Amino acid sequence: MTPDPLPPIPSPPSHHWRQFRVRVLPPIAFLAVLGVTVWLWALNQATPLVFGTAEGPVADVASPQAGRLTELKVVPFQEVEAGELIGTVDPVNPEVLSNTLSVIRAEMESIRAQAGYDAGDRVRYAQYQLDWLLQRADLVELRAQHRFAESEFQRLSKLVKENVASQTDYEIAKRDLEQSQQLLDERAAAVEQAGKTLRELAPENLNTETPAVRAAIAVAEEQLRLAEAQLRPLALIAPISGRVSRVYRLSGSTVAASEPIVTIADPKVDRIVAFLGQPFGVEPRVGMEVVVRSRGHHRMVARSHITHVGPRVELFTAPLRIRGMGAAQERGLPFIVSVPAGMNLRPGELVDISLLN
Repeated sequence: MTPDPLPPIPSPPSHHWRQFRVRVLPPIAFLAVLGVTVWLWALNQATPLVFGTAEGPVADVASPQAGRLTELKVVPFQEVEAGELIGTVDPVNPEVLSNTLSVIRAEMESIRAQAGYDAGDRVRYAQYQLDWLLQRADLVELRAQHRFAESEFQRLSKLVKENVASQTDYEIAKRDLEQSQQLLDERAAAVEQAGKTLRELAPENLNTETPAVRAAIAVAEEQLRLAEAQLRPLALIAPISGRVSRVYRLSGSTVAASEPIVTIADPKVDRIVAFLGQPFGVEPRVGMEVVVRSRGHHRMVARSHITHVGPRVELFTAPLRIRGMGAAQERGLPFIVSVPAGMNLRPGELVDISLLN
């Protein structure tokens, strides 16, 4: 006799849930994580060898001649417009100018000694002309001394307000400035009167000089004009509109010719410069499409194209891919990418670039 089969023992729901967690849930979680990883990789991947740097116009402001920076009107990070005056430079030291004028006077005295003038109207006219040139030379020297006295007075005025200089030094500088102004006014009036008198002698009706004397006087006049031109302060003009990024020299400093005084940077980006490291998996060419990805919390992705490709492999600084490891020197082929429309980048910002075949 065959016994009847026993009924199956019922399993509690917790047992079925445990079997599901052990056998089914791990493969599902693995496939989900794999899918999310592939999606994120496709969304954010970039060629690891290509980094780009956003760049904008940068200009250095320098003096074409060596001199003293008498005034600087800008401070770091100040907005400036193209053509705006940002400072002045006095290119000539008063002592150097005085020596130059002394040389001119010596040459004029040499002309006078070698001319061999006889008594008469022609000699007097030539004498007037030489005297007028000497007075003009003295006037140039007085102007240099007045500018130096004015600069010294302004400097001491600021120091007195800051309780750095004494009141006695301030009064001495003020006295020197007033004296130089008075001497300058008197000498300017004398030069003007002498020039008027010289014009009234109607030089076109007089043949007072030999060709050699006329040539020598012409040389002396040109030298005097050169000294007068060197006395004028040089204006430093902003070549581009932008923001002052660095100030290398302050007011009162001595600057050399072509030495940068201020650097102006445009905050707008007009190009992206990138380097394709070796070995070259893709050969960049003008017009090739690329994908530009910004870095940050809000990544921006846009398409662009290559506008220029460099002619040779160059050494460049590339950021290492390991956080905190700084940068390394590598060799790569440079190329320029246009800035995608609507992508707000700052100069110096790093971006990732993918080359599309």
